[in-house]
Amino acid sequence: MSKAAADTLQKVAAEFEADVLSDLQAGKEQALQNVQAVRRETAQAVAKTIEGGERQAESVKRQIIGAAELEVRNAQLRSLETTVNEVFDSAVRKVSSLSDSALEGSLTFLIKEGMDVIGPRAVVHCSANQRKAVSGAVRKLNKGPVKLTVDEKGIETIGGVVLATSNGSMKFDNTYEARLERMRQTLRKEVAGILTGS
Repeated sequence: MSKAAADTLQKVAAEFEADVLSDLQAGKEQALQNVQAVRRETAQAVAKTIEGGERQAESVKRQIIGAAELEVRNAQLRSLETTVNEVFDSAVRKVSSLSDSALEGSLTFLIKEGMDVIGPRAVVHCSANQRKAVSGAVRKLNKGPVKLTVDEKGIETIGGVVLATSNGSMKFDNTYEARLERMRQTLRKEVAGILTGS
């Protein structure tokens, strides 16, 4: 091979080597850029996953706390209702054990309250076991314009009276049960105040 051909081959080989090295260098740089891009994308994906997990954990935490608060509130309401019922039962027992004179005084008060609503001419309904005390109260109240009559049929009640007009068009329920029911909301608030300390 002639020197010129050898030099040409040498030159071509050197250029080819330079091109290959240049391509390798460019490929290396491109590979490094790709690795950096993948690292950034991976870091962002990890950050998003962590952030999503934290949001989900916070959501679950709020749900658990909300459920616990609701359970506590329900327990308070059950306790409140139990206490109110116990107070009502106690009140009924106390009223049931009143002496005859105290019972007649209590019934007189209930009848007068009913007269304020119905008027002085009314029919008084009561339970069979309180008819004697109600009759005594009615006798004392029947003066002047007051014209009360005691109904002969007993009503289902633990005590107290129901006053009605003679034609039955208007009634006022002043039985112990009705009075306690009217007081229930106020009593519930008072008991709740005692239980919560407010």
